[in-house]
Amino acid sequence: MLRKVLFGALTLLLAFCLVGCGGKKDAAGSDAKKDEAKTEEAVKAPEGSPDKAVVAYAQLYAYGIIEDENMKAAGMTDKDVEKVQDQVIAPLVEAFKQYPLSDESVAEMTAEYIAKLHKAMEIKATVKKDDKTNPVVELTATTINQAGAAKVAENNEDLVALGTAYGELQAQGLTEEQLKASPEFQEFALESIDKFINEFPLNPESSIEITCEAVEGSDGKMYWAPKNPEEVAKFVTGQK
Repeated sequence: MLRKVLFGALTLLLAFCLVGCGGKKDAAGSDAKKDEAKTEEAVKAPEGSPDKAVVAYAQLYAYGIIEDENMKAAGMTDKDVEKVQDQVIAPLVEAFKQYPLSDESVAEMTAEYIAKLHKAMEIKATVKKDDKTNPVVELTATTINQAGAAKVAENNEDLVALGTAYGELQAQGLTEEQLKASPEFQEFALESIDKFINEFPLNPESSIEITCEAVEGSDGKMYWAPKNPEEVAKFVTGQK
């Protein structure tokens, strides 16, 4: 189902593929301190700030778009972000491809989905405990309502109409390639999916405390990052 992939796309997959986006860790989120003495010295004055770094991870996990100041605070490069965005886009593309959408329509709908989440979700953070080694940040956000989204998808008239139209056109002998090349069908499909996306519900604002640690960025400098990135991913995507 479309809704299962759409709302599963921005979940733990991101945590596992990013984890060390701003720092070099293994896929389980464990420490990768190559030199204990060097790390101990580095955490005294990491680049950026822990609150902005946590927001960067939260934004990337939620919708793949990060404000520049947060991105810099986390030590993320464009390549780091693009790597995760590719992971976000892949399942979305597969979801949209259950309908005969052209490549242009898939790209447009994917961008629209991400942009709407970016606009709708509010993510902010404040330093709750200022610590040289493991500062604690309070992350506050309007998170994705997984149960509500699933309910909307099951009862969405626009998706039902799209599926019905697709089935009828197939019964008439039209192929997927013909529908992909049909401006009328593409417009109808995009409008239907867009209306569905507009109904995505969010949970009321809630907060979680995130413990941070210093990790090595792509530039070799030390930056703050969530000690448990999976915790951030679960929170912003409504898994926790």
